[in-house]
Amino acid sequence: MLLLDLCSIVNASRTHSPRQHAVRQGIDYMLDERYALSHAVFDSLISVEPERPEGYLGKALSYWNESMLLANGERFVDSVDHLTGRAIKLSERALKADNNNAEMVFLLGKAYGLRAGLALIHGSPIDGVLYGLKCRDFLEETIRLNPNLADAYFGLGLAEYVAARQPRFLRMVSRLLSLPDGDRKRGLERLERVAREGIYTQRHAVSSRAYIALYYEKDYEDARRRFADLHLRYPHSLDYRIRYLDALFGLTIQGRQGHRQALIDSARSIRRLAEERNWNLNRWSRTKLDFIEGFGHYLTGNPDAAIDRLEIYTAEATKKSWLLGPAHLILGKLADLRNNRDHAVRHYRRVRKYENVWGVHEEADAYLVQPFTGEEPVRRPPDTVRRYPEKP
Repeated sequence: MLLLDLCSIVNASRTHSPRQHAVRQGIDYMLDERYALSHAVFDSLISVEPERPEGYLGKALSYWNESMLLANGERFVDSVDHLTGRAIKLSERALKADNNNAEMVFLLGKAYGLRAGLALIHGSPIDGVLYGLKCRDFLEETIRLNPNLADAYFGLGLAEYVAARQPRFLRMVSRLLSLPDGDRKRGLERLERVAREGIYTQRHAVSSRAYIALYYEKDYEDARRRFADLHLRYPHSLDYRIRYLDALFGLTIQGRQGHRQALIDSARSIRRLAEERNWNLNRWSRTKLDFIEGFGHYLTGNPDAAIDRLEIYTAEATKKSWLLGPAHLILGKLADLRNNRDHAVRHYRRVRKYENVWGVHEEADAYLVQPFTGEEPVRRPPDTVRRYPEKP
């Protein structure tokens, strides 16, 4: 039925609007993590227009999105590589017939952008940079051919923003390689334009602004509002639920009192939904849910539940996890409150092995001298490190 509907709307119109509508529908299903429906839309688009790249690119993007959330996402790599390769060939073929086709130049840039992300995630940084440069060149060419094609500004705006937020050393390296310095203000302005005017990348521009607020700007209230809106639009999405919870966690760390129980309830809800779908979440998401729930139990005065979750976290998190120091600090405090001084001291000493987040090293050192009595510090140093999950 879906195939017949697409056939009818494509044949009934000489404009691109039916195709664009189908692509946006497939992207909406993808962002809502209803991947079977997303693939059905793009498969139908491929069947109707096998010589155009949109269906292949959409299907590759859907596989990519799924791979980022799940622990065994590597199984999608070959599919993404094959589909983007097909999209590149079809775009190049169309450009041989008309080298001024701005839409095809944009789609070619989009395909290389997806390949750049794939390479960076799976350990091929040189390929990632080369694909990224190709993506940038094609997007800039798109704007030269058609400055009103708003979708082309998404990749350029995102790249400008991220480049501007790099550490100083990496900005120096970028200059040596003749790469753009970046422009935070212009990058954000371009993303806002795509969020208003874009077609293929409009949804991603809206989503990217939320991710930027959460992981780059650390404006947790803005991030909370943005992810709340995304959750309302895509209620089936676990990823947006996780990011919304991350925003609540950030607000709680800053001293906001009203979200403590929500940390517990949201973490449990996400874990339950993943189990119902038989999804094994990636390690970063899965273990952070354990920490956040344990932290919530600690703040709401449930030490047994806090210990249970935090011990799971310390056992399963990667050894470079930035929350291991805070986890051992809390476990040490709980041991002190139970008069288990030896156990507390072991945890405080472990804190020093991990990153000094929120001044946990100094706090643990103090409790090695004087046991924790239940009185928390009034203020802690803010965490200024950009802690974006494994997603470029």
